[in-house]
Amino acid sequence: MIPEYSFGGVLVATVPVTAFLAFIIALLIHRLLVAVRFYRWVWHPVLFDTAVFVTIWCLITLYPLPVPQGLLP
Repeated sequence: MIPEYSFGGVLVATVPVTAFLAFIIALLIHRLLVAVRFYRWVWHPVLFDTAVFVTIWCLITLYPLPVPQGLLP
């Protein structure tokens, strides 16, 4: 059975929820790296950002966070 999240009675698949969470975390990491001027040392910033996003999404998928009570049906 594929796990689903329930938001206001609407069932949402796991993939978009984890992708959105990974995107938010990757965006925060991107802002931090811009603030410390890390991208001066990166050859291709867009490729680096994509790799960070995929890595975070993989970690969230492989090691899921505990789901608060009531989000799963």
